[in-house]
Amino acid sequence: MGRNRSIPKLRLVRNKYYCADVYLPDGKRTTVSFGTVNGRTEGEIYVAFGKWLDLYRQQPHKVLSYSTPYDAVEQILNPSKAPIVGELLEKYQSYLQKTNNNTNNHYEHPDFAFMKRLQQFLKHYKDWPVGEFGPDELYDVQTALVQHNYKHGKISKRYTRRGINDTINWIRRIWKWGMGRGFVTAESVQGLEEIKSLRMGSTEAPDKHKRQRVTEEEFQKVLSHLGSVVADMLKIIWLTGMRPYEVCSMRPYDILCDDPDCWLYIPGRDKSPVGKHKTARFERVKVIPLTQKCQEILKPRIKKCNIKEYIFSPKETMREFYAARLANRKTPLSCGNRPGSNLKENPMIKPGLKYGQDALRRACKRACNKAGIIEFTPYDLRRTTATRVRSVFGKEATKVLLGHTKTDTTELYLLEEVQEA
Repeated sequence: MGRNRSIPKLRLVRNKYYCADVYLPDGKRTTVSFGTVNGRTEGEIYVAFGKWLDLYRQQPHKVLSYSTPYDAVEQILNPSKAPIVGELLEKYQSYLQKTNNNTNNHYEHPDFAFMKRLQQFLKHYKDWPVGEFGPDELYDVQTALVQHNYKHGKISKRYTRRGINDTINWIRRIWKWGMGRGFVTAESVQGLEEIKSLRMGSTEAPDKHKRQRVTEEEFQKVLSHLGSVVADMLKIIWLTGMRPYEVCSMRPYDILCDDPDCWLYIPGRDKSPVGKHKTARFERVKVIPLTQKCQEILKPRIKKCNIKEYIFSPKETMREFYAARLANRKTPLSCGNRPGSNLKENPMIKPGLKYGQDALRRACKRACNKAGIIEFTPYDLRRTTATRVRSVFGKEATKVLLGHTKTDTTELYLLEEVQEA
């Protein structure tokens, strides 16, 4: 809280309800309601505001985390009423909704998927006091995760060892968050550290093995079963190692063509001074070099420079699909069944403005099945590129190309041991 900010004052709005304007710890301003005139007497409201204001000056994070100021006064000043696990999860859920935005494709943030899993496996403890949830209870949750089976379509699956470890770490994270706001004691947080992560080979939980390096021969076979749009997108990933969402979001506006030997692609360079990408929070500009082979793929698709339309369009894929299907028809076409009109008249087909990561992955897997090779995903191509670049230019060059902030992250992408040239 800055020194120049005034002390919150209680005010009556339209003779109907009382409220106070306060500043959040991050500097944003919000309004806290103290109820209507008919709900409580004026004296009760002013007494509650005085108690609430004292607590707000001491620990604003904790006070503002309650749904109403009356709950904050009652539960903070009455320590005998210990918070329960269900309340802690609800407060952290509210915290996530305030701090997390949607992903680049406007999908739900993956953190909320973990919260749904936690609420499922902690439902038996939701009425327990937070202080009574210790290492024994956390071990029981870990065991339940190992033994759990769930349905994915028609297939029965189990959580992987890494997924279980991530879930247990999420519980520890929530308890640490609660400790910073006075809901959890340091002893409770320390007790949860006694439960160690599952190690490979010491548990029944399955491990998801990474796909081995995609060879040039396998890659060419898959390309022969793809349309030109998706094939070009995978070629770009193969040559640059960029993330799948980055190739889906490519626009002519984001490409700097000053150097004819090597163009520079800055994802979302109009969104912020450092662009819009996964590591933008570190205030680092993400620059992806586009060599002459990449330029040969992109030039036929870039109609104008500095326009903000996506280069790879699903509409073009649908045109190719309908053109190929109509060309293979044995019966003659009627007057109203031209390729262009057929695409518009089909109400079930509504291609979007750009490709999504899921659509690109599904198309890649379908092509793998048609080619008769082991399935791989666009991210496997990124890992293959990382291994190939590491063998020639070394680990530091690979880190820069992939846009990682730490070399340790780059090591996770290497599929095999290679010697530096």
